[in-house]
Amino acid sequence: MVEELSRWCDILTHPHGGTPWLGGKSMGGRVASLLAAREKAAGLVLCGYPFHPPRRPDRLRLAHWPDIDCPTLVVQGSRDPFGTREEVEAYSLGERACVHWLEDGDHDWKPRRRSGRTQAKLIEEGAAAIAAFMKAHRVPQ
Repeated sequence: MVEELSRWCDILTHPHGGTPWLGGKSMGGRVASLLAAREKAAGLVLCGYPFHPPRRPDRLRLAHWPDIDCPTLVVQGSRDPFGTREEVEAYSLGERACVHWLEDGDHDWKPRRRSGRTQAKLIEEGAAAIAAFMKAHRVPQ
């Protein structure tokens, strides 16, 4: 999967050059992070990153993170079974990484009904956080 994403990046950047932003949701984000650790990326946006398999917090998927050398935003539901707020806040993600928490969201950013929030509102919040992060880390042309 990493090789396939790398080929797509080559195809997309070939005509104009430059370094792309990478990102993805869940496993797509993991693949993007593996590629960013291996090759240069302008930035990385990870939505619902699978820090570990559900109910297996001992099997972390962070071994490659020290090799990620670009601004990284993780947009994560606070109740995500692949990495809850309590778990992720204990991880060392590096100086260039930050996490935007979607309060009461699960892996698909769906909150519990009793929270009074909606999945659509959490998606809007996540999109706004991503746009602001990318704008703040834009490289001048």
